Amino acid sequence: MKKIIKFLFTFVVFGFFVNVNASEKNHHSNKYKLGNIEIEGVYTFITPPTAKVAAGYMKIENEARKADTLLSVTNVSFAEKVEIHEMIMENQVMKMRPLLDGLNIAGDEEVYLKPSGFHIMFIGLKEPIVKGKMYKGTLNFKNAGSITVNFKAVDRGYHPDKDHHKHH
Repeated sequence: MKKIIKFLFTFVVFGFFVNVNASEKNHHSNKYKLGNIEIEGVYTFITPPTAKVAAGYMKIENEARKADTLLSVTNVSFAEKVEIHEMIMENQVMKMRPLLDGLNIAGDEEVYLKPSGFHIMFIGLKEPIVKGKMYKGTLNFKNAGSITVNFKAVDRGYHPDKDHHKHH
């Protein structure tokens, strides 16, 4: 009988710690869901103290059949202005331009906001981006609505795990 009680006690205690650990991972996993839109891997790079701009990156997946559009990013207290940008090659020169109509995410597709591609541009930084700090912003979609996310500040050498840049 003592062995059974000891076993059950160990099982319950172990189960408790596993569950606590799992919920912490989910809380810190940097994943968000808004209707049929799933967002993950939200980050920004740290900046030097005098930097005036920074960029935000993430993966956005549209699980609906109908396209949706990321129209804007608002409620950003650390920058004067926010734009959605893309980088394009034009005459063998990389150019950045704002997407005035937003970023389209086709139905059943994923879009990756990453360096040298689509990204969120934070313009007129009010403070440097500091490693480990979270910076809030609200993503506004045409169909799905709005959701507040945290941009995790990371070192320049940071690369999202390999699944973040896997394409179908």
